[in-house]
Amino acid sequence: MDTPLPSNDELEAYSSAIPWSAIEDQKRRFNQRLKELATEKNDDSLPLEDLADSTGIPISTFHDSTESGNSILGHVNGEKYLLASFVSKRYRKDKPLLQSITPYNFNPSVNHTNLNETENPKPKLRAIGAELELGLFQEDGSSPSEEQMQQFITSYRNHAHRLGITPQVDREACMYQVEVHIAPGIGYHRTRQSLDNIMQSLVAAGRLTNLNTAIMSAYPILSDFALTPDPKVQTAVDVMQEVNSNFPDYMQSLSDAHKRYNMNPASNFVETFRLQGCHVHLDIAGRSEALGLFTFYTMLHSATAIVSKAILKGGPFVNGTCDEELLCTREFLRRTTVTGRYLEMPVTPHFTDDGLAHYTDLLSSDRANAAARALLRDDTMNPPVSVMHNPIGRVRPDLGSSKRICTIESTGLPVNISASRQAAVLTDLEFTHALVEDYFRKYGTDLGPLYDNPALLAIIGPLDQTTYQGLQDESDRCGTDLVVKTAAGTEMELHEFYALKRDYMHHNLIDISTVTPRDIDDVYMSLERMLNPPSGRVAETPEHYIYDSARRSTGNWGEILRNAFIEEGGTPGEHNPDAVLKVANRVHRALEKRYK
Repeated sequence: MDTPLPSNDELEAYSSAIPWSAIEDQKRRFNQRLKELATEKNDDSLPLEDLADSTGIPISTFHDSTESGNSILGHVNGEKYLLASFVSKRYRKDKPLLQSITPYNFNPSVNHTNLNETENPKPKLRAIGAELELGLFQEDGSSPSEEQMQQFITSYRNHAHRLGITPQVDREACMYQVEVHIAPGIGYHRTRQSLDNIMQSLVAAGRLTNLNTAIMSAYPILSDFALTPDPKVQTAVDVMQEVNSNFPDYMQSLSDAHKRYNMNPASNFVETFRLQGCHVHLDIAGRSEALGLFTFYTMLHSATAIVSKAILKGGPFVNGTCDEELLCTREFLRRTTVTGRYLEMPVTPHFTDDGLAHYTDLLSSDRANAAARALLRDDTMNPPVSVMHNPIGRVRPDLGSSKRICTIESTGLPVNISASRQAAVLTDLEFTHALVEDYFRKYGTDLGPLYDNPALLAIIGPLDQTTYQGLQDESDRCGTDLVVKTAAGTEMELHEFYALKRDYMHHNLIDISTVTPRDIDDVYMSLERMLNPPSGRVAETPEHYIYDSARRSTGNWGEILRNAFIEEGGTPGEHNPDAVLKVANRVHRALEKRYK
């Protein structure tokens, strides 16, 4: 079967050439010595001999330069593997070289034959963590001051501390956006409680600072969307402007977005890119590079991924305009930039022909401003680019943790104001990933048994790109009214799809992880109730959707927001900042009532 995945023979040959346990030991020693040297040296020298002595193997760089992006390689038994990499001096934000090196924590020798020998001997639910992006604005629609933003962040942290949730809150590219974090955890009730506490903390911080929240899939109100002066943001602006300038079609798409949403024609790509999402991280067992690639190609390309996005979508507003066609504008905004193209598979430095060269080439070309983003190379473009904003996701071998955690990250989920809906989707992904891991342990990257199992194929089977993008576009237009097509060729409504998953999980999940039937029902009965409530009572207004006890979290969120805009005197397709602001304020007041 022809797939972009490495074959089982390739995986096993690699692990025979370099034992997985040797790589683990060498990476630990390399990372420890790198950490020590980074505190001792402040210049841009790269002491390869010192690192090699500490690691116990020869070490080299892919090319000689330390000014441009580069890869650091370990050599074992005539083979080489990626230890770490660094971006060009342009993107280091004045940090010395050793502080800019990013370890590559994936282990290419861990596969289906030896995963049981790692610290993860059996399949189980893996911890899921997430970041939620949202906007802030004043009740009259004016932009928050920097002082207000700092007060909001401090107030949020203080309230989160009191509730016992992670207090981490970061600034986003826009001065008026923040990102709040769900600490890694397992299970629906824990995730929902964390989300409820996040919402409560956001409301409390808003009261203290007189700021309202905009928790929709795009920043909705009329705004200049001013960018923060952080050097990281400025490098992102530089690379997006520079990369997109190579492609006239994308310069035209930027202009089209400006006209569609009545934006300042001088707005750059980042100022136009007003997405707000939920980024989800799931741990990869054994730091297995092959498992990360397999999960990316199956789960993140599947009907499960499409349905997860559709149920959370909702935000027809951008810059005070209500889109005439779309109930969710997020993916339209993403497509304004070449970095938002769909990605079939990340580059693997170890299992792609010339993968290491392709990866390092993108780093050294200045078309990727972070090490992990160079893995997202799209060779269909000339010149090749990093599709760092692709709607599928990415693999993350670069997270800065002493545990060297590696994750699969879904970047395509919108943020939704319903804690129940968001928590159920996150936990469903947690369950689905357990199925993927179990399959990989049994069959590796051989998809034959998957295609012989119609139910599992419907759940995790990869969709071809045309079908995937067609479903994505359709869900932007119709939200939860989508009829999804699966890789098994079946078609069903969203609640029917979750009923299928519920049945499959009951028959298969409890055998591979410590999950009770009640845990399964809590997720899928909740999702079925939201999509097809037995009472027949469905939310029709933002107030119903957010705090009405009989209709909360039901209905089509994008349609609810559009209808509220019409109720406030707007006509879809028109630029009507007053009507959009009234809806945004209604949503925030409903959130205040829900979490008073």
